[in-house]
Amino acid sequence: MKLKIRVPATTANLGPGFDCLGLALDWWNSIDVETTDRGLRVEVDCPEGVEIPRNRKNLVVYGMDAVYRLAGQKRPPCRIHITTRIPIARGLGSSSAAIVGGLVAANTLLGNIYSRDELVTIATRIEGHPDNVAPALLGGLMVAAMEGKQVTVARFPVPRELRCVLFVPDLVLLTKKARGILPKRIARTDAIYNASRVALWIAALRERRWEWLEAATQDRLHQPYRAKLVPGMYALFEAAMKAGAKGAALSGAGPSIIAFAVHHGEPVARAMLQAAQRFGLAGGTRIVTVSPHGAQVRTG
Repeated sequence: MKLKIRVPATTANLGPGFDCLGLALDWWNSIDVETTDRGLRVEVDCPEGVEIPRNRKNLVVYGMDAVYRLAGQKRPPCRIHITTRIPIARGLGSSSAAIVGGLVAANTLLGNIYSRDELVTIATRIEGHPDNVAPALLGGLMVAAMEGKQVTVARFPVPRELRCVLFVPDLVLLTKKARGILPKRIARTDAIYNASRVALWIAALRERRWEWLEAATQDRLHQPYRAKLVPGMYALFEAAMKAGAKGAALSGAGPSIIAFAVHHGEPVARAMLQAAQRFGLAGGTRIVTVSPHGAQVRTG
């Protein structure tokens, strides 16, 4: 059996929605899976200098094995070819895309015994939090809430005029380091501040009140602490807003920056690139739309 799978990049948190808000982006990794007679063969197309495991430690394989274990079965021998377009360790959900690709592949081979919502819960157990895996599986903007090991997700379609303008630094930032810098306790006022802005994000989306995004993308739980790991972060936010962005935030754990524009993002992209250059921060920009679709699979 042959499968062709596409999984989108994602951006998490969107400012205040730490570990609970995520957005699927029209930027995709591809995974081809073919069952064979024996063994495991993993092939990877990725940028030069990027090291991706080509054995059972590969996250696609890891995701597949998790589903097969849960189903009480053994993964069949297979050949897996991964084309990596989503930058790794840049806050764009590359690890979630790999895990989700593996889950979808295994579930398809098993006859789709698990629903997409069930796969979100399985993926969250692997990844640790649902903000990237949920939109990678379901598309659109996702609100995810955890109760013990159970994950509840709500999906919101995103108006087509919204543009996501990304500055992707050459700088690599591992999520473990970005999470390790965060405080273990927060003030009640900061919790209230963020909760109100998460609610405002959803309201802005539903009402197309894009002017609300400037306030809705503000955060006190993680961005102030991660700023020291991302040179010029606030300067890029300011440059994006002055160039016409409606809001700006750190993408996931960083170091990528995401700004939100309506219809046209080119001036925002130019302004972010210029601001980065002033800080000696090498990288590039990309303008993408929100993907209404999560992981896609076809057989043949």
